[in-house]
Amino acid sequence: APAGTLFRGTGAQSRPDVDVREPVATPTSAGGAALIAAAPQPASYALVIGIEKYRDVAAATGARRDAESFAELTRQTLGVPEDHVRLLLDDRATKTDIAKQVRWLQTNVTAGGRVYVYFSGHGAPDPATGVSYIVPYDGDPQYLTESAIKMSDILDDLEKTKAKDVLAIADSCFSGAGGRSVLAPGTRPLVHVERVKSVARVALFSASSGAEISGPTSDGTGGLFSRYLIEALGSGAADINGDGQISLAELDEWIRPRVKRDAKKANRDQTPSLQVGKKLGEPGEFIVAWGYGK
Repeated sequence: APAGTLFRGTGAQSRPDVDVREPVATPTSAGGAALIAAAPQPASYALVIGIEKYRDVAAATGARRDAESFAELTRQTLGVPEDHVRLLLDDRATKTDIAKQVRWLQTNVTAGGRVYVYFSGHGAPDPATGVSYIVPYDGDPQYLTESAIKMSDILDDLEKTKAKDVLAIADSCFSGAGGRSVLAPGTRPLVHVERVKSVARVALFSASSGAEISGPTSDGTGGLFSRYLIEALGSGAADINGDGQISLAELDEWIRPRVKRDAKKANRDQTPSLQVGKKLGEPGEFIVAWGYGK
């Protein structure tokens, strides 16, 4: 990848053929819940990153479990082949580790395939500009440009794979106000967080909007957004119209009110945010999973 960028992939959207199969309940190794098997996606690849224990900043509680659960979802529900899934946890998710696995995506994803990138951990804002960064294991909020990864660079680098479409998911926040975001010591939380610019063939589904906090579940075991994301896809609950498939529109429609409701109970605002690149069509046309039994 060119210097200064870390991710890029493509995602021109077309509606996949629906291959409806009877659901199969498979126990997941992360959390004990049963996951339904939807239609397999043999041409899909997944890079899953979860950083709970950081080298230089406070822990992002539950982030490792979130990532393990999402990785299991990609295998069991989405049917991504085992050798197409890369899982980076804690000290194996340095800035260099992440860059290496992005290069793996750029090298191995075939034309017409799909890429899933999931990140659970801290985000951080540039206090001067409001630009959003994700914080790798060795990241330091005092030296963001040197040690962290700009979210816009992630999306740009995802454009460089041969994939037909890319779904990037971030269970983090970028306000510096707490939760899954960090600031350099002595820095005040931002009022304004710059919106990440959309990339034509990438969809970005984030746990919160603007200056909000991405918070935990009520029992503190993981991220609130990730909990509902995994339930929505892993049980097929987000198939709102019952047609055996789940679109990005349905995923957003099912997750958003539940996250908002539970966050309100914890006396905070959290509204998941969905941005869909202009070459992907409408959110209802981006089918995340299909082949759910009726």
